[in-house]
Amino acid sequence: MTVFVLGTYDVRTIKFTAAQLGLTTTLVGLGTVVDLVDELPVGWSVKEVQIRLDGTITSAGGTTVANVGTSDDAGLDNIVNALDIEGVAGWATVTTTRQEITSTPKKIQAQVETATAAPTAVAGLTFEVVLTKVDRE
Repeated sequence: MTVFVLGTYDVRTIKFTAAQLGLTTTLVGLGTVVDLVDELPVGWSVKEVQIRLDGTITSAGGTTVANVGTSDDAGLDNIVNALDIEGVAGWATVTTTRQEITSTPKKIQAQVETATAAPTAVAGLTFEVVLTKVDRE
C-alpha cells in the first residue's frame, strides 16, 4: 500500500483598525481580543503569521506589542509572543510557533498590549495567517 501525503494551504488576511484593536493613545494594558480564525478544525495547524503595520505606531515611554494565540491559551501568545509593533508602516519580522489542532477546534485570536505608557501614535494592523492541513490518502 502506498501512502500519499496531501498538503493543503489556506491563507487568510484580516485587517483591523486601531479602534477595533482597542489601540488608543490612552491604552495602558490589554487591547480588545479579535478573532483571526473563527474556528480552526482538528487536523489543521497555524503554519505562519505575518503582521503589517498599516501606519506608524510609537510610544514615548513604553512598548506596544501584538500577541497571537489559540483561544485556550490564557495569554493568547502561544503562536506569536510579544511582537514589538512600534515603527512605521510595513511588514514586521515575526517569529511564529506552529500550533497544531489535535483534539478540539479552537479560535485563533490576537490582542495588542502596551506596557507602562500609552502609545503616542496608533494605527491599524493587518494579519496574514497561513493555515495548513495534512491528510493521508
